[in-house]
Amino acid sequence: MRIVIMAASFALLAAACQSTGSAEGFAAGGAGPGLDFSGANGNFLVKLTSTVSAEASEPGDPVTGVVIAPVPLRGGTVTGTIERADRSFLAFSFHTVHFAGASFPIESEVTSVVSSRGNLGRDDLDQRIRVQGGEIVAYGTTTAINEGAEIRFVAWPASGEDGSAAN
Repeated sequence: MRIVIMAASFALLAAACQSTGSAEGFAAGGAGPGLDFSGANGNFLVKLTSTVSAEASEPGDPVTGVVIAPVPLRGGTVTGTIERADRSFLAFSFHTVHFAGASFPIESEVTSVVSSRGNLGRDDLDQRIRVQGGEIVAYGTTTAINEGAEIRFVAWPASGEDGSAAN
């Protein structure tokens, strides 16, 4: 019985190790260029390369970051825009993943923030924050997230005007 369990465990481990460690593993199977957002692939962690704040940012301003996870896209970049910046509310989303010379349109929603000082649930003004509906809400009168902060967001393929996934 132990041998059967060990053999099954080894087979599962071998199958897991065969998954690709490159962006090619994200290519949409036979559907042309794109990303595979199945499983954990739609969960991103990025380090901001721009600073955003409720006082200095305006809707439409750019937001940029470097991808930390998912690992096959590590080192790639994401770009997006500020959607709302007023008082204690700050909302932005990422619209494009850039990796290995290719660009992939996405839609996204922020799920958590770690300040550039390494504090989960606090902004870079050291105020408590929460993420609600993709918006960062501060418990103070304003909020700021500096370059170097880590942003977690969930992403999915951008939809074309006809409702199909954009390529």
